Amino acid sequence: MKLIKTPTKGMNDYLPSEVALREYVKSVIVSSYSSAGFCMIETPAVEHIENLTGKNGGENEKLIFKIMKRGEKLVSAGLRYDLTVPLSRYYANNSAKLPSPFLAMQIGNVWRADRPQKGRYRQFTQCDIDIFGDATNSAEIELITATSTYLLSHLLRVCFVSLALIILPLELTTEEFLSSAQRLAASLPRSTTRCSSSLTRWTR
Repeated sequence: MKLIKTPTKGMNDYLPSEVALREYVKSVIVSSYSSAGFCMIETPAVEHIENLTGKNGGENEKLIFKIMKRGEKLVSAGLRYDLTVPLSRYYANNSAKLPSPFLAMQIGNVWRADRPQKGRYRQFTQCDIDIFGDATNSAEIELITATSTYLLSHLLRVCFVSLALIILPLELTTEEFLSSAQRLAASLPRSTTRCSSSLTRWTR
């Protein structure tokens, strides 16, 4: 049988120079988030199909690479389409062993059975940071600040933070949100950053 040299559609080979660049960027990300207190975790590429189809993934649930039970036509699992579902399961399974609040960082490949096109791949790398055990607005500000600080310090000269869609929880007043936004803007380097807020929808 003749060897097909090219990767399947939507997948990539990476040359040594490309791998070196990707690993450098990853190391900078890990170092920056670690300095902000986030801890690296790792989850399997394969998840229970029940978790992947739990109605929380939206349109992504239609793009699951499904794994069939051996010798059967039943689906038992699938490749993760993002890092959120595995993270939720991870925390539910390990929360008793973790500090609170827990600052989680995860970097890994995800897979979507999408139609390949320019800029859209079936396998790509995602990076997530999340905070568990802190329901205050400070947690959201900490997430945005950690990312913007990393971008400004290592990759970009200018970083724009745009809050384009705001959904207010019932307990958060307009004044409390504006106060949080002001604290966020104050935490970013003013010489190189502008915090732009477009309040396009309010849900109460």
